[in-house]
Amino acid sequence: MPDENAAIRDMPVEFSRPVDVTTIGAKGRRFEFQASEEERTALAERYSVVSIDQLDSICVITPAKSGRYSLSAGFTAKLVQLCGISLDPVEELISEKFKITLQQPERPSHSERAEVDFDFDESDVEMIHSNLVDMGELIAQHLSLEINPYPRKAGVSGEELGQKIIRENDVIPDQEKKNPFDLLKTLKHKT
Repeated sequence: MPDENAAIRDMPVEFSRPVDVTTIGAKGRRFEFQASEEERTALAERYSVVSIDQLDSICVITPAKSGRYSLSAGFTAKLVQLCGISLDPVEELISEKFKITLQQPERPSHSERAEVDFDFDESDVEMIHSNLVDMGELIAQHLSLEINPYPRKAGVSGEELGQKIIRENDVIPDQEKKNPFDLLKTLKHKT
C-alpha cells in the first residue's frame, strides 16, 4: 500500500531544523535558531515577498503528560514586500509567540481502531513521526500566517492611481440602490 504522506514528507523544506524529541531531558530543552541567507532567500520565494532579511527563533520543548511534549516558541522576522498600490518596497517587522502540543500517533492493535484524544482547551496539536519534529518548518509556517497579505506603504491612499479605494462608509446603503427590475413592474401584463 503506498504511503499517503510520502509526497508531503519529500517536499523540500527551506528552513529545516529537525529535533529528536527523545533527546529532550525531563526538564526540557531550549533551542535557538537563525535562518541563513540561503534559507531566507528560499522562504522569500516561497512566500512571494521581496526579501526576508532576518529570521531568528527561540524554542523550548518540555515533556508533558502521556508521552506528549509542549513546544513554546517565539520568532522575529524582518521582511520586505511590495506595496499593493504603489509597488514601492515596504518593510515589516514581525515578532510572534505560539504554543503547540507535540504528540506521536498511537500504534493500534489489529483489532482496534486508532483514536487520538484531543483536549480542545489545549494549544494546537502537531503529530510527530519517527520521534522527529522539524522546528524550522513550524517556525516557517507560523511566519506565513503573520505576513501582511495587503502591504501598504505609509501615506499611500490608493487615489494616486486615479481610482478611489472604497471604504465601508462609502458604500451606498441598500435602500438607496435602484432595482434594475423596477421598470418591468410598470409594464402591463399581456396574456
